Amino acid sequence: MEAKLNKLKGLIAQNEMTHADIANLIDVAPNTFSRKINGRTPFTLPEAKDIADHFNVTIDELFFYNEVAKKEQTA
Repeated sequence: MEAKLNKLKGLIAQNEMTHADIANLIDVAPNTFSRKINGRTPFTLPEAKDIADHFNVTIDELFFYNEVAKKEQTA
């Protein structure tokens, strides 16, 4: 999960947003978002959808691995 959270962190930085901006987007306290972005607390499906929609990506792109693609890239 850490690699995918790094993608989310990158999107936040690339779009010049703060963690507080995303916390506001998903309606949680900044310290709650901090726990989520650091992998200590999971994102809920509605939170994941709101974030994915905001960045115009799929939930899968942000939070899940595609093992087939990963194996093909290393072969």
